[in-house]
Amino acid sequence: MAKFGYVYIMTNKNKTVLYIGVTNNLPRRIYEHKNHLLKDSFTDKYNLEYCIYYEEFVYFALAINREKELKKWNRQKKEALINKKNPEWKELVTEHGFRRENEQIPHFVRNDSLSCTGISISGGEAAANTHSLSEVQSFRRSEATEETHDNNG
Repeated sequence: MAKFGYVYIMTNKNKTVLYIGVTNNLPRRIYEHKNHLLKDSFTDKYNLEYCIYYEEFVYFALAINREKELKKWNRQKKEALINKKNPEWKELVTEHGFRRENEQIPHFVRNDSLSCTGISISGGEAAANTHSLSEVQSFRRSEATEETHDNNG
């Protein structure tokens, strides 16, 4: 089975620093950056919490190759790449998922019955999905076994 990969670019609040990384699970990786789980890392030191660019690859090896290529580019060339896809440098991915035009990110909250409710709003209509805690834990376990490697480059 093919393993997907993502190359992504993070920046800080003032958009003064860029970081290029690679991962197989972009929302999880963004969560790690935003919550400074990688202490004393480049992203922790410079408060890089905003994913402003990403590319998806069918094979993880291709994502690693692209990351190496982008890291060799100068700042001007990186900015041109970002501006082509995201001219306003808006946050494209959060720890909750991918942002799309006119769509909010599904947020999952735990309610009193120990279930996880996902609410997404698209086209002005809200839809809710409820999953039991065991379903959510099962999904997380299966997701964790699929993860193989993150390059902290």
